[in-house]
Amino acid sequence: EISAAHIAGVLSLEDAAALTAARGRLMQALPEGGAMVSLQLPEAEVLPHLEGYEGRVSIAAINGPTATVISGDEASVLQIAEATGAKTKRLRVSHAFHSPLMEPMLAEFGKLAATLTYHTPRIPVVSNVTGTLADDETATPDYWVRHVRQAVRFADGIRYLHGQDVARFVEVGPAGVLAAMARESHPDNGNGTGAGAGTGTGAGAAFVPLLRKDRPEAQALFAALGQLHAHGGALDWHKLHQGRGAQRVELPTYAFQRKRYWFAAPEETGSETAAGVGPVEARFWDAVEREDLAELTAALRVDERTRLGELVPALSSWRRGQSDRAVLDSWRYRVSWYPVADSGQSALSGGWLMAVPAGQAASEPVEWALRGLRERGARVVPLPVAGQEPAELAGRLREAAAEGRFAGVFSLLALDETPYPEHPSLSAGLVGNLALVQALGEAGIAAPLWLATRGAVSVGPSDPLNGWTQAATWGMGRVVALEHPQRWGGLVDLSTHLDARAADRLCAVLAGLEGSSGVEDQLALRDGGVLVRRLVKAPVRDTDEKGFTPHGTVLITGGTGGLGAQVARRLARGGAGHLVLTSRRGEAAPGAAELRTELLALGADRVTVAACDMAERSEVAALVERVTAGGEAVRAVFHAAGVVEFAQLAQSTPADFARMADGKVRGAGYLDELLDPECLEAFVLFSSIAATWGSGGQSAYAAANAQLDALAEHRRARGLPATSVAWGPWADEGMIEQGEVAEHLSRRGLPAMEPRLAVAALAEALEGGETSLVVADVRWERFVPGFTSARSRPLLGELAEVRAVLAAPAAGESEWAEEEAHGFLEGLAGLPAQEVERALRDLVHAQTAAVLGHSSPEVVATGRAFKELGIDSLTSVELRNRLGALTGLELPATLVFDYPAPAPLAGYLREELLRGRPDEALSVFEDLDKWESALPDLLADEAVRDRLAGRLHALVAKLGAPAEQGTGSVDSSLISATADEVFDFIDNEFGAS
Repeated sequence: EISAAHIAGVLSLEDAAALTAARGRLMQALPEGGAMVSLQLPEAEVLPHLEGYEGRVSIAAINGPTATVISGDEASVLQIAEATGAKTKRLRVSHAFHSPLMEPMLAEFGKLAATLTYHTPRIPVVSNVTGTLADDETATPDYWVRHVRQAVRFADGIRYLHGQDVARFVEVGPAGVLAAMARESHPDNGNGTGAGAGTGTGAGAAFVPLLRKDRPEAQALFAALGQLHAHGGALDWHKLHQGRGAQRVELPTYAFQRKRYWFAAPEETGSETAAGVGPVEARFWDAVEREDLAELTAALRVDERTRLGELVPALSSWRRGQSDRAVLDSWRYRVSWYPVADSGQSALSGGWLMAVPAGQAASEPVEWALRGLRERGARVVPLPVAGQEPAELAGRLREAAAEGRFAGVFSLLALDETPYPEHPSLSAGLVGNLALVQALGEAGIAAPLWLATRGAVSVGPSDPLNGWTQAATWGMGRVVALEHPQRWGGLVDLSTHLDARAADRLCAVLAGLEGSSGVEDQLALRDGGVLVRRLVKAPVRDTDEKGFTPHGTVLITGGTGGLGAQVARRLARGGAGHLVLTSRRGEAAPGAAELRTELLALGADRVTVAACDMAERSEVAALVERVTAGGEAVRAVFHAAGVVEFAQLAQSTPADFARMADGKVRGAGYLDELLDPECLEAFVLFSSIAATWGSGGQSAYAAANAQLDALAEHRRARGLPATSVAWGPWADEGMIEQGEVAEHLSRRGLPAMEPRLAVAALAEALEGGETSLVVADVRWERFVPGFTSARSRPLLGELAEVRAVLAAPAAGESEWAEEEAHGFLEGLAGLPAQEVERALRDLVHAQTAAVLGHSSPEVVATGRAFKELGIDSLTSVELRNRLGALTGLELPATLVFDYPAPAPLAGYLREELLRGRPDEALSVFEDLDKWESALPDLLADEAVRDRLAGRLHALVAKLGAPAEQGTGSVDSSLISATADEVFDFIDNEFGAS
């Protein structure tokens, strides 16, 4: 406020400096002691607690509507803070400022203040002492004495200005701390933290710091002036640009087209204040303002005697650390399970196909499920499956479907955990479900598919995971949901106790259990009820516990690859003694020798590069024996081995799944088995977001990584260390090559993460003792529209960013596009053939534009091929899903490659619609049904009866005419038939009943 007094003309610069220096000198001369505590309470609720402590404690500051600081005698302050029961924070201060402990300095400070020259302020001053307009009182020595002792009523001053309709607040200072506090104190700040309604301008208030510590001064100043201008501030632009070489330019006379071809800057999130200062930084600069050396040195981790030359690097490091911390927090998610209310509706209807393992047809789960569905109204058709090829299984499905349409398909095949003979890294149940998904497509059965497991997921600490084989079905199922959304039901994990109540819950799930985010498709049945799977934020937990610190021997599988090498570098810097890096080629792997040299230079005592096929138990066992032969113990293992391939589920084979599982899944199992659990301190598995929420074209990869996540849970249940991280794409040296795939993922909202930060996130996960964590840079505004285009995805329903995207209207979506999304097929009815084809072309153009992120379908309505437009192998999946959802057709995975341009694709859709759903013919038959239902009333009137008979005779004559004639002669028996005989003819020929 002394600075403000100088600006207002109350004090000269010299007198203001003298007053500031005297205050600081006299305060520091006081005996140390006392305490200051910030209470998360309004002032009115704090005052009653100060009764009886007069002369020892007082309010020191009111910084916000629920931010009150008390100051005074240490014991008394701590007693009051505890008695309030509020959230508190003790401030690191050398003295109890603005408290009774300041009183010994007031007399001498008053004498010095009386020697200064004061002037009537030229600019109105709102006092921090009174919280109102100060008038001339700031031009008196007594005011500045009270300023030392009394509370700082900052929040009151902001509320006063609000009442005077002040809508623009400018901070003249080095950071933006006061602007942030002012926003919190403003009654109508728009973020729910204000103190209540007022008469001010409210939501239009602007809080603008002129300087920002992370920006050049000129840039920060001009940005602030621009913000003020945007909020109605009157600026003298002539003076602002005078002497800077600025020139006037003519604006174009035509209207701006308002098209953007670049990404908008990310909006500020709740983790930062309106002034761009995060809460950690705000506390730091607050400590600078208060000259709190103890807090600053603790934050920067330096000694109080540190010289300026050492302080600047420390500040720079601290600044980078805070920036990295914010990024890492935004990348962290985890899976959680939420209970849902029992619907009480357990009845099913129609036919249900139940796929069961051939060798377990009489097992408890199979018999329970058969009985449970049948007792609740379903007509169940059991289908034993024992390793059939998809084509053979499709034939059996067609035979089963001949008895009637299925309302759903329920598979218990995952319960068969026996190794698949041709590929032992896979279970027979996983291979059976793969064949079932493919066979259902070949057989043309579009009934929703439900895949059941038992004990494949853990819903919490009290629900330990006792196995991890069946988890692969959950990984594959999430990809089925993306690639075949129209015939997807969901995943359900069965209870340990299979009783009547569990059967009720299962049938409620199969009937379509509704959740807040749509129809649930990932559920677990437990004794306490039904739980649904959700992705939630996983901020870093504040803890003093230290997790894994690298030392001794550390094994890194895939250690010469991109991810493994990054981890090895971090471990070498952190103190790992012996790094053992494995790959199939060992020392012959590209760059292995250079990597060893680099790791030794970074601090590792010893580096061993070894060839080892993680899919072979004998090789893994030999490696472990070789490493531990000299008495060494493996202290940690990082399992980063793995490969990535892309293939649509419809074209995938068990061999494709085995290639993913051999090194990744079998290798993890061998490490779990062979490494000494008494010595192992960290067991780290590299998983993928493909297993967390699915990824088109990555069913085999998702299945393998889902098993790694489950293995981590399984180890924790046994009391062993384990951490599985489901990674998003890494930049530079990640599993996904740069190029088409990386560009596609970035466009869809999954930009590649910087390896340095990704490795830091891994270290953080280990320090926090995480079991299963998702680390990915997700731009939800881009990711959500594509991910939810074909159906709702309740998994993401707990994320506020996702809810905001789903609640907002689609950018650039035209009116006609909204209409066709609600009833496209109905709009085709009755259109001439030429109009139908045009409507389908418009549909293809609109959906292609949406997939590519264009604001208008005109961009793609140019006759160019999909490849030229930018559709790639992954984008084609989303386009196919969108078109399938709107047309109701089951479209092939190779749709865009079979029909490589919009026009031929529209023609194909027209043929399929006419073949699968001839709307014109259906409309006629529906009308015939209406005729027959109305006949009893119509035939009661003889005149109506005769007229109707005549019309029907004419229609029958047209039906009986040869195709080339259109109308003409017809069998005389029809011409002479009675009305009743004509109706009988229609019933017999066309089935209108």
